[in-house]
Amino acid sequence: MRLVSDFGGLEAGTVDREEHPLGAREKRIDAMKTLMQRHDPRMTSDASRRAQEDLPAALYEGLAYYDRWLLAFRANLVERGHLDPAEIERRVAEIAARGAD
Repeated sequence: MRLVSDFGGLEAGTVDREEHPLGAREKRIDAMKTLMQRHDPRMTSDASRRAQEDLPAALYEGLAYYDRWLLAFRANLVERGHLDPAEIERRVAEIAARGAD
């Protein structure tokens, strides 16, 4: 069975090799990943890749690169016991409520 990210031998179209400047959001995500990796060496690129490959195909294919990173980051933080899913949901709701003002 192929992983959703496994394009080996398949026609997948051209690859955009142009460098793109990162926006503030992407820089924040990179910074979080780097800081967390320094805190917990298990938060590797391999762990991120595995968590991304575990996403349902429709979700993996429908999300932008850094959105997949965020979901993988969340999954790894929960899996390694750094955060509780209920706490994440509570904080997201708090932030959303502040933004609604």
